[in-house]
Amino acid sequence: MKWLTRKSVLRIVVVSLLATAALGIISVLWPGFGSIFWRILATVVLTDAASLLVLACAGPAKSAPHRVAQVAGILGACLGLVTGIGVVWVSETNVAWDGMLRASVVSLIVTVTSTHACLMLPLRPAPRIARHVVTGTVLCTVAAAELMANYAMFPGFDPGIGYLRAVAVLLILGALGTILTLLLRRFWPRHPNTALVGAPVGDPSPTVGAKLPVP
Repeated sequence: MKWLTRKSVLRIVVVSLLATAALGIISVLWPGFGSIFWRILATVVLTDAASLLVLACAGPAKSAPHRVAQVAGILGACLGLVTGIGVVWVSETNVAWDGMLRASVVSLIVTVTSTHACLMLPLRPAPRIARHVVTGTVLCTVAAAELMANYAMFPGFDPGIGYLRAVAVLLILGALGTILTLLLRRFWPRHPNTALVGAPVGDPSPTVGAKLPVP
């Protein structure tokens, strides 16, 4: 994405990690800090997590679904960072605290799901069978994410044991599809003339500038 390069996000990640390490060392060497220090540390850790997720979603898009996953992941990470910082700094007695907590959980689910899709969709140019596996895996993870997000979006949501079993089945299928995709990507035998999927094979046209054999 033009407005967000991986280099700029990587700089933010490095700075955040250095700040987290410095605060962690301070907390070990000088114990007894108050709640303000721990809130600062939690804020930096949230920034680390959001930056890493954005870094996984940034980069050139391989397809339209890949771009949609990138945008959803980046927006979810930014929203989750803002609401997460609000949860850390706002008192639990505040009426807005519960809403910010629910929004941060939903944003986390959206971001993790989108990041998974961003990492899986570029693998679709692998063997043709892997394309169907990747598509099914992404659909299973999206469905599982939507079902899990309902618990955070709707207070008192309790659909029953069948609902939880459906979530568990979708998560298992998503994990299985991820493993199968990696295995197919690594070990599936390819034809030596199909190094690039969709590239023409055996093009009879002569290379430009090549010399024809003299009879």
